[in-house]
Amino acid sequence: MLDRPPVSAKDAARVLATAADDPLEYASVAMLVLVGLRPSEAVVLRPEDYAQEKGRPVLSTGTFSHPRTIEIAPTAARALDMVIESSDGSSEFLLPGMSDTRLVRLVRSIGRGLELDVGVHQLREAAVRVGLEDGTPVQHIEAYFGFSKAPGRRDLVPVREGYDHSLAQVLEETFVAADVRGGR
Repeated sequence: MLDRPPVSAKDAARVLATAADDPLEYASVAMLVLVGLRPSEAVVLRPEDYAQEKGRPVLSTGTFSHPRTIEIAPTAARALDMVIESSDGSSEFLLPGMSDTRLVRLVRSIGRGLELDVGVHQLREAAVRVGLEDGTPVQHIEAYFGFSKAPGRRDLVPVREGYDHSLAQVLEETFVAADVRGGR
């Protein structure tokens, strides 16, 4: 495994912006940067995992024993909507044709074009770091990004309802900017 230095939020935003020309690629990178999913979680998403609850976009993800439903950034939701609109509906996956390997290659290729040594896990780490630097409670970070090894007990670990809304907003505000493509 390569030991790469952390990717800055600005560089992660540049990777996301560079993927914007292709709806599937943009949605795939958005799942890493704007939602903070593991690559293996992103590529197995199914259309039924994405929904609107109380007017907010949510994804259901995680393992069978540790599922989680989280609100996602509006830009990530729009990216998924574009993929859904452009697909013929024959795929059982939300990101049709995207695999772990293809996602790894996509991120590495974008990084090379930006003269960055970046990998898929670094993009997720950038999202986690942004949440921590914003002062998000560790319990919220663990719940949102699926770090907990044991099923959470809300009576022992306080995670208030709606915690994910704030985190989705922070990720949106940090990574979606019109001026990141040129590195300005």
